[in-house]
Amino acid sequence: ACKEGRVPPTLRFYTWDPSCISIGYFQKVNRLLTQIGLEGKNTEIVRRVTGGRAVFHGNDLSYSIVCNTGNRLFPRHIMGTYNTIAEAFLTGLKYLGITADPIDIQNMHLKTRNYHHSPLCFTTALGHEMSVNNRKLIGSAQRRWSDVFLQHGSILMTRHQKDVGLTSISLCEILGNDPDIKAITAAICTGFFKTLGMTLIQGCLTKYEMELTEKLVEEKYSTSSWNERYV
Repeated sequence: ACKEGRVPPTLRFYTWDPSCISIGYFQKVNRLLTQIGLEGKNTEIVRRVTGGRAVFHGNDLSYSIVCNTGNRLFPRHIMGTYNTIAEAFLTGLKYLGITADPIDIQNMHLKTRNYHHSPLCFTTALGHEMSVNNRKLIGSAQRRWSDVFLQHGSILMTRHQKDVGLTSISLCEILGNDPDIKAITAAICTGFFKTLGMTLIQGCLTKYEMELTEKLVEEKYSTSSWNERYV
């Protein structure tokens, strides 16, 4: 819709129901389920359009940003866009009283060394991703086309079954109580306003977007040809 000029650049927040796993574009479903001990179990899975590793959804808050690549608020390359969005998140987290670790956008290599050995997103952090005390809080991925880019990610609200360990941390652990989604989204929006100088206008998905969603669910994202394409 953004690409077609039907909607403006959009920052969106959403949660997941039912709980499920989103897998990276190039991951193999059967191998993944075996690696994480869920082979043969009734597990909801959807393949993302971005790369990266599997993310458990249900106790997280997800975000997405879609914008034209020519928009002057964002650099016209992936590294610069990652950096700008990361700075907005860093600022937003400060409004929650959270001081995240400095980002290392010039070094996109790993903050941890086990990336190639784990199929799960939250076992490792890249240079543009948010961590607190060297434990990952927000995982993100980006895909770019010639005229538009999409970046989306997951913010850990409470602990996930399969993300338990010293590599990740949730907002609940940091804040000491169950996080309020409205407060979290408000802080992040403030971070984007302070960092980019943009004015955010609250809205909902348009009728066109809702109809397109239903079409994509039926024809793509619920099909085995998409979700199991690399089996």
